[in-house]
Amino acid sequence: MRSVLIDDHPATSANGTGLLEKLDRFGTGPLSFLLRYDAPWRTFSLGEGVVCYLESPRAAIVWTDPLCAASELPALLGAFGRAMRAEHRSICLLVVSEHTARTAIELGFSVLKIGEEPWFDLAHWHTPRGNRGKKYRWAANHARRMGVEIEEYRPNETRDIEFESEVLDVLARWRAALKRPESNSFLRASPFEQAALKRVFLARRAGIGEAALACAYLPALNGWYLEDFFRAPDAANGASELLISTALARLQANGAAGAAFAMAPMRGFEDQLDRRARLVGRIVARAIQRVDYRYGFGAMARYEARFEPSEWHARYLAFLPALPRPAAIRAALRVLSA
Repeated sequence: MRSVLIDDHPATSANGTGLLEKLDRFGTGPLSFLLRYDAPWRTFSLGEGVVCYLESPRAAIVWTDPLCAASELPALLGAFGRAMRAEHRSICLLVVSEHTARTAIELGFSVLKIGEEPWFDLAHWHTPRGNRGKKYRWAANHARRMGVEIEEYRPNETRDIEFESEVLDVLARWRAALKRPESNSFLRASPFEQAALKRVFLARRAGIGEAALACAYLPALNGWYLEDFFRAPDAANGASELLISTALARLQANGAAGAAFAMAPMRGFEDQLDRRARLVGRIVARAIQRVDYRYGFGAMARYEARFEPSEWHARYLAFLPALPRPAAIRAALRVLSA
């Protein structure tokens, strides 16, 4: 098979098959949805598989798992590694699955577990019950008593400018309350970008929006990525819990197979695949903490745990050469904090 490099963000990959079709077939990682957004993506293809990455002068930063069948991953990742090393570029794979991490180890990468991602199996999930669900129930019931109501909006049907304006107003109030700069890259909150693949939920009290959640569809999973969540600083206590549980219940009722939240950084950090992780961890742990401080993932992780996910999926960084070079670490940080 012939490998091909493409320098921009193409509508089609090198073999003529659409990149969006690849996402629909192979985009099982929730963060793969972000490849649909505008960024200086580059792609490397081998047969039916594609690696999507961002390039710096001395590094290639791969965004989430390569888009390919599981059986094709070793050949695709190996060919990509050889191509980048021939250009004297270090490689960092960002936020990849355990399957990709194990394959990377076999190919000479070092691997570091950086957190876990909550997954809701909507065939079996239910709102939290029993003693463990006390905090959730108190919060959701409090929001109901305060008069919080949830409305759903599907932009792929009929665009409702008034509803979208309400959501964007909540987003603006959330941004105004931040004590840190928000990302201006493809990681920024974009509740109506790729609108045909979104479902958006809004929590209102007394007719005023207080919190919003935009969910992005993952065709390869028949699942949803709970992508953008934001709340006004004066939102009622429990509005977040009621909003998120309502969204999960409605996705479930409409036949979705599952849903995922954002990764909780450092969760399960002690459970590493790679014996070299202790050394690599010392090098990148401070960088992870810096990103976590900026985006407040720790606070979101506490919300996520309240909803009793069905399981937690490990997520990893992988480096080639195995001892990560400063250029690769700096390039990865630029991607995450742009």
